[in-house]
Amino acid sequence: MCLEEVTIMEVTDEQARRMEYVERWGVIFEQLGSTRMVGKILGWLMVADPVHQSASQIAEGIGASAASVSTGTRALLQMGMIERVGVRGERSVHYRVGKTWWGALVDRRLRQTAALRELAERGLDLVDRGNEASTGRLRDFAEYCTFMETELPALVRRWEMKRRGLA
Repeated sequence: MCLEEVTIMEVTDEQARRMEYVERWGVIFEQLGSTRMVGKILGWLMVADPVHQSASQIAEGIGASAASVSTGTRALLQMGMIERVGVRGERSVHYRVGKTWWGALVDRRLRQTAALRELAERGLDLVDRGNEASTGRLRDFAEYCTFMETELPALVRRWEMKRRGLA
């Protein structure tokens, strides 16, 4: 085997590892209730070099259509997980991962948890108060949601303090 063949195999192996990584992001986001494409785009941007990528670079990198990338980046922008950046000398918009995108993820989950708690509380008004099976499961779920609404923000604040070196 000559040196050129070894170099080609290493690049191919690296690309395969990168694509496997990106696919894992897609699967996890799909399990979280989003789309696989949204996860793949975020996964690509997490390991991208340079850190900012145009839509066409993302599409080429993950093997997706321009339309899929457009839809996915729009969703990620709305969730606050990525941001648009201008690149000197380039006309196309570039994207990069937001500095604290995970905070946007936690905030979104907290809003969903609050909405679920409200539903559980409304459900208590609909069931027979004497029926412990019905009221018990709704009350337990509402209490769980309340606990998460209280504890997660405190946990995020502790993380921010640690990150800043204040803890």
